[in-house]
Formats: sequence, C-alpha cells, structure tokens
Amino acid sequence: MEEDDFSLCVVNNARKAARAVSRHYDRLARTVGMTAGQFSVLVAIRQTQEETTGQLADRLSMERTTLVRNVALLERKGLVASGPVHKGRGKTYLLTTRGSQLLDQALPLWRQAQRDVETLLGKENFTKTIDALKQLSEL
Repeated sequence: MEEDDFSLCVVNNARKAARAVSRHYDRLARTVGMTAGQFSVLVAIRQTQEETTGQLADRLSMERTTLVRNVALLERKGLVASGPVHKGRGKTYLLTTRGSQLLDQALPLWRQAQRDVETLLGKENFTKTIDALKQLSEL
C-alpha cells in the first residue's frame, strides 16, 4: 500500500507560504500604520478608480463582505471615499488625498518586501513562483 506524502500537499504548503509572506509584508506595512491587506486594497482602488464593490472584490479575489469590511475601515481612517455608481446600484471607491499620500509612503516598503522575496528565491525562481501562483489562482 502506497503512503501519501503530505509534505507535498499543495494546500498546506500554499497556506504556510502565504502566512509567512503576509507576516513579512505586514511587518513592513505596520511601520506606516497599515496592513498588507489594506495596502492591496488601496493599490487596487488607485489602479482602477471607480470600480464597483463587486468588480473590486473579483479583481482582488476577495469575498465581497470581506472587502466591504476592509473598505469601511479605510473610510473611517479617511483613506478612501465611496460614492454611488453612475448607473445602477452599488458603490465605487476613490482614494482620498490622505490615502494617496499614505500609499506613496508605503510603496518603498512594498518594494523592499518584493526585493526580500526575490533575494530569498533568486531572480529566476521569483519569476517562476509568480507565474505558478498566477496559474494556481485560476483553479
């Protein structure tokens, strides 16, 4: 009878890696008063201003309710402003001046975190890892 090798379990290894990477990015993001998750939401809002909640959640691969909670916190901090969609129902989001300034402060920290991961993996493995993660996200 063949034994299963759980050390090769994709879900277990992906979760462990995701937690470790998140902790690293969070440590850096905390120096400017945010989390890595909040950074990701702010970047997504800046990149595609006025996306609806559903569109933003899809792009971030987040549950809609999780995104709404995250955005509500960013709104309370004065980093994001919401408004109605031009046609139909729902909300769209824009960075406030304060949100844009904080994101600009955080970008060098994100770049440092990216360099740290690239240094750990090596340039070639870094690129291959990003490609593999993109493929996995399509499951």
